[in-house]
Amino acid sequence: MKEIFGVRRDTARSLKYLCALALIFCTAGSYAQHHGGAGAPSSPPPPPAPPPSATNFDQKKLALDSNANAGSAKDMKGSNCFLPPLNGLHTVTVGIADLQIPAKAKSEYDQGCAALRSKNLAAAEKHLRNAVKQYQKYAAAWVVLGQSLEAVQKTEEARDACAQPIAGGSDYPPAFLCLADISARLQKWDEVLKLSSRVLELDPTANAVGYAYNAAANFNLHNLSKAETSALKAIEIDRSNNDPRIHFLLAQIYEGKGDRSNEASQLREYLKYATDPKDVAMIKSYLSDLDQPKGK
Repeated sequence: MKEIFGVRRDTARSLKYLCALALIFCTAGSYAQHHGGAGAPSSPPPPPAPPPSATNFDQKKLALDSNANAGSAKDMKGSNCFLPPLNGLHTVTVGIADLQIPAKAKSEYDQGCAALRSKNLAAAEKHLRNAVKQYQKYAAAWVVLGQSLEAVQKTEEARDACAQPIAGGSDYPPAFLCLADISARLQKWDEVLKLSSRVLELDPTANAVGYAYNAAANFNLHNLSKAETSALKAIEIDRSNNDPRIHFLLAQIYEGKGDRSNEASQLREYLKYATDPKDVAMIKSYLSDLDQPKGK
């Protein structure tokens, strides 16, 4: 574990989580960085700087992106091939617009999904652009296109793509979540809260991703009780632990509340699913800190 840039150990423990929230649910960019593929820049720009109160503690690993893979083959056989964290969404109800998707647009979309499976982001973008050109109301294609663009740091184009279903009058939850993901990268937590709240209005019972973003936004806006409620709801819904990083987020919330016992419990829960050795070492270091008598 690296030194925390000269910050005293006791002070660092209270600050160590803060810079993670801008990235913790924003893994599409790390997908491009880790998996490359045509169209991915060889030297991607660094993530947004943390707020002044945060340390720069090992930001790359605090992204906790070890699970940031493209949607599984099983996911991609459904109606979408979203990138993380949206790949954990339940299949949304098929609407009239979906039933009207032309065969050529669907073919282009399927080819875009295949390109994502092959980590070929440039080819994916080409096919997805063709899909929405063929059918402007293709909501899933707009969202996947937006995620693909964000993965190669084309942020404004990504935002425009994700906003297209909403601009067309659709209340398509993944579009709001795609925009929430981009806003979280930019640390615009008021926007994340607004977007995630809208998602939960549309789908209050089965959208773990919406609750996760809502929890992250409330945490950064210092609404710890609301953040805890949303994070616990996300865990309740995500019984299969599709995105176990919610346990890491909840540990941060308990850190903010001074609840060392529950903080440690959530870190241990996350540790069950961590696969990257550096992630494991980081969490074990946190737990070692927590095992020290308070004030040490």
